[in-house]
Amino acid sequence: MTRARLGKYLMSMVLAGQAIGGFVLDWRENHLLNPEWSGHARFHGGLLLFMLAGVSATGLWLLWRQSKEPEVAMQAAALISLSFWTPLLYVAAVVPGATPWAGPAGSVPHLAGYTFYPNIAAAVLLQAVTLIAWRLSRPQWL
Repeated sequence: MTRARLGKYLMSMVLAGQAIGGFVLDWRENHLLNPEWSGHARFHGGLLLFMLAGVSATGLWLLWRQSKEPEVAMQAAALISLSFWTPLLYVAAVVPGATPWAGPAGSVPHLAGYTFYPNIAAAVLLQAVTLIAWRLSRPQWL
């Protein structure tokens, strides 16, 4: 398997995983169906899930369609993924009252004495896989 093909498969896994995983992980009582969320917050959460699924499907279509410029499709797919995952690293700092923790208040997990947000760890991992996939798709001399 070529490096470019491996990158294409990795990017496809990220795009499909984020679209499906969003519904699996967020369509639950601790998140989108949380009774403490306002109706409008649920509305925006639902919009985000469906938009993520739609843009992820668009990225998959770009990757797998016949094209004379497959590198453009990979760049678009990488930007789709990064545009979703990167804000997880800073949105709590710019939106008053926002937190990356979806569980009960006061139950934020800790790892080695530090606050650990599983969704932030997932965001960093998916950003890394996205960048690896994009890099694999580039000519070796870059």
